[in-house]
This record gives sequence, structure tokens and C-alpha cells, in this order.
Amino acid sequence: MNIKESVLAGRLPAGLRIFDGHAHLGDGEQGGAYIRSLPVAESLRLSRRIGIGALAASGLKCISGEAPAGNERMMELAREFPGYVYVSIFYDPHFHDPCMAQLVKYRQDPAVVGVKIHPRDTGTSIASADYDRLYEYCAARGILVACHTWETEPANNPADFAPVLERFPELKLQLCHMGGTYRGCLDSLRLANRFPNVYLDFNGSLYSRIWLEELVRQAPLERFVFGTDQTFNDPRIMVGRVLLSDLEDREKEQLLCVNFERLLERTLIP
Repeated sequence: MNIKESVLAGRLPAGLRIFDGHAHLGDGEQGGAYIRSLPVAESLRLSRRIGIGALAASGLKCISGEAPAGNERMMELAREFPGYVYVSIFYDPHFHDPCMAQLVKYRQDPAVVGVKIHPRDTGTSIASADYDRLYEYCAARGILVACHTWETEPANNPADFAPVLERFPELKLQLCHMGGTYRGCLDSLRLANRFPNVYLDFNGSLYSRIWLEELVRQAPLERFVFGTDQTFNDPRIMVGRVLLSDLEDREKEQLLCVNFERLLERTLIP
């Protein structure tokens, strides 16, 4: 019985590893999308129930203008849920010194997987040079930078990353949502096919209305990484999108966990 058949029969396959590489956690903060977040314990309960074996999250406090405090809260959660909650240290250019100090302090902590930036909510375009100090630091050390992208938001258009990647070709970049729209999705695919360190977080690709089976044929399979965008999105949507697809089991396993582990060169779920 393959993965799809098992799920249709009402059970998750034994040993299936799912790593959510794009999540948000908080304690009831109001997010930028005006959706009240689930309490942390409830978010993690739901994640475990649907088979997510671990997740990488940034703090909801961070996108509401409290990046340093949000990062410290996320490190507390990583200690409270070791091996399940991993942290993407949030960088806000308006808090460059404290955010960089946290990145320097925590970057070798096993709970930290990289950096998260959100140009729209920090009011700083990826097309500007305001992130260059971060990009330079991360490119030199192989630190993954995950960026919220959305083609219709001027600060977050993934196509604007082309000159950034020309300046910093070693930068490991995770395009969260793949630009959201159909055009943004195509722009993200073009970047991944042009630059070897671009990874496609296909959470938002569902808005593009491109079938997953078609999407993953348009760039190398190893460049696609799994994320749910919880708590803004219900994680069951993205888990189901992969599990019930007509992709081969080997491909599903790559998308759900293997690709992210290879990107980071470490095991996240034993």
C-alpha cells in the first residue's frame, strides 16, 4: 500500500517523516493577516496529529515589530519542545544590531535552522540594499535565509531577488510561498533554474492554481521544500496536498523532509 492509499484508508504510513520548514508560533498575538493565532500548545498538538515530526518557526511577535523579543521567545519554545520546534531567527533591518547579535549568539545552536525575513511587514523592500549586511553575513557562513514573497506586494516580489543573487551568489535562499500568484510562482521557478542556491517553499503555490504534480517538473525536485505557513494557514491543507498527490512515494518523501535536511546538511527528524 503506497502513501496515498494509506491516507485514503485513514492512516499515516509508519516512518513517514514530515518537516514543516515554514511555520509561525505565538501566544495569541494578532498576526499581520488579522488572523488570531492558535495557542502554541494547540498548534503543536495539531501538527503532531497530522504527522508533522518537527517544524521550523519564527515568532509572531517578530512580524508585529518586536523582533528581538520574539526571537527570545522562540528560543524558549525550542528549549520547551526540544527536537520538535526549530527556530528561524527573525531579522528586521530596523533592529539590525540586536537581531544580528542574536544571530551571532544562536546561529550554531542546534535548534536554529536559519534566518527569516518579512520585507512587507518590516516595510523594507528586498530590492533595496537594506538587507545586504545580512545577506553578506549569511552567504559567507552558509546560513539559510527564508523570505516571505508575494508578487503583488511591491516589497516582496520574488523577481526582485535576481540582482540580490547576482551580488551574493552563495546565498542560500528559501522563497516562501513561491511568490503567491501564478506570475510569482513562474518568477520563482525561473530564479531556481538560474541560481543554484534557491529553494522553493511551495506552500503558497496552491494560490497559483498549478497542480503539484506539474509544478515539481518545472525545476529540480531537490529544490522544493515543504512548509505550511501555520498558524496563518491550516497545516492539514499542505500535508494533504502532498500525501494525496499522484507523485511517487520517493518524490513525496523528498518534498516532505529529505530536501530540507539536504539543504541544511543535517538530520532534523531521526
